[in-house]
Amino acid sequence: MGKAVTKKKSQQLATIDDSMLLDDAGVGMEEMDQQDLMIPRLSILQSMSPQVNKRDGQYVEGAEAGDIFNTVSRTVVSGEKGLLAVPIKYRRALIEWKPRASGGGFVRDHGNDNAVLEDCDQDKETFRHITKDGNEIITTAEYYVFIINGSYEPALLSMAGSQLKKARRWNSMTNQLKLMKPDGSGFFNPAMFYSGYQLTTVPEENDKGNWYGWDIEMLHGENGGIIKNIPNGSDIYMAARSFKETIQKGSIKTAPHETPTEEEAF
Repeated sequence: MGKAVTKKKSQQLATIDDSMLLDDAGVGMEEMDQQDLMIPRLSILQSMSPQVNKRDGQYVEGAEAGDIFNTVSRTVVSGEKGLLAVPIKYRRALIEWKPRASGGGFVRDHGNDNAVLEDCDQDKETFRHITKDGNEIITTAEYYVFIINGSYEPALLSMAGSQLKKARRWNSMTNQLKLMKPDGSGFFNPAMFYSGYQLTTVPEENDKGNWYGWDIEMLHGENGGIIKNIPNGSDIYMAARSFKETIQKGSIKTAPHETPTEEEAF
């Protein structure tokens, strides 16, 4: 009797094929939109990050300093191997933090409003702006990106401190790319999401310490960009175009800010 039931169940499972899975695509998620989802942040794990400490409750198995950490899936990618990213939108923000000596912690995102700096003092050593409450305001470059891994996944990447020079270089690579107009009358600057970039991490140091920082290289800037050089590139381009409009509407919810790590402190 037991064997007959098992055989019958196996036959029933065998009738579930790819066409049925396709018919059921999105079932149960009909009322979800971007406001119901959380965009992960990508950060570089440092030697003091809790994710690399086996005795810490936030430890991630196999995580090492220099790895790239996804704050939502809590997965890591080797910083040496890196990942392929398509930048979609850049923003400059003034982020207010409690000082690290007091435990750190996110206070407020002031956007690009420089007026907030007028009531601040400037630290003579770090040149950071200090509020009347003793908090620090850190200039931060943020990038909404698609991570390409067979499909695509949205994420947010932030750069501050020593990494701002990496952000300026990334912006320059994007801004300097020029394509010929279809009628041959001149050149134009394509959308940010026309190109793909390889993001890896590299060890860095100065007289204040050592850490891991970003290394960014353009992979698909010419000869058709991501459209011709990445599988399903046209679909990814159109998805990025749509996602950028969603960002503009303010409908995106991102994972909480985390206290700046070592690479943002120097």
